[in-house]
Amino acid sequence: MRLFYGLFVGIVMGALIQRVGASSPRRILASLRLEDITIIKFMATTIAVGAVATYMLSLWTPMHFDVKPTYVIGVALGGLIFGAGFAISGYCPGTCVVGIAEGRRDGLVALAGGIVGALVFTLAYRALEAPLIKPLAYGKITFADVLHVPGWIVALAMATLFLTVVSAVPTVRARKSSG
Repeated sequence: MRLFYGLFVGIVMGALIQRVGASSPRRILASLRLEDITIIKFMATTIAVGAVATYMLSLWTPMHFDVKPTYVIGVALGGLIFGAGFAISGYCPGTCVVGIAEGRRDGLVALAGGIVGALVFTLAYRALEAPLIKPLAYGKITFADVLHVPGWIVALAMATLFLTVVSAVPTVRARKSSG
């Protein structure tokens, strides 16, 4: 039954990604240039709703939140590599799969690049551990741990902040008039 819920959520997310145009490299480029932030607003809304929904569901069903360890250097470098791939290809992991479903061949290249990158990292992990992972490693920390409050309070505060910004910021940057 849990696999059915995962499949259902995946199909809904794929449909929403396609609906907001997040599978279009041109639309993603416009977001990265802050010309049209529809996709950014979509992601912020998804994070806000998902965080609150997850904590609400955890009240009724047991959940295990697998917090990944925080290691600043490795995450910063990985973010730079991911960001470069995102900017060059116009896809992230979810959007390239939706692009593939739409028949975009460049989505296949982006997916292959992500898989190769993950494989290279896995194979090189032991060599990268000392210089990138062990320095500035803080273990499994969360905002809730740092602030000494329950996780649902952080989720609610974050959702409120994200949704406030989403509703306050214009979606499309105003064009300068030429007169």
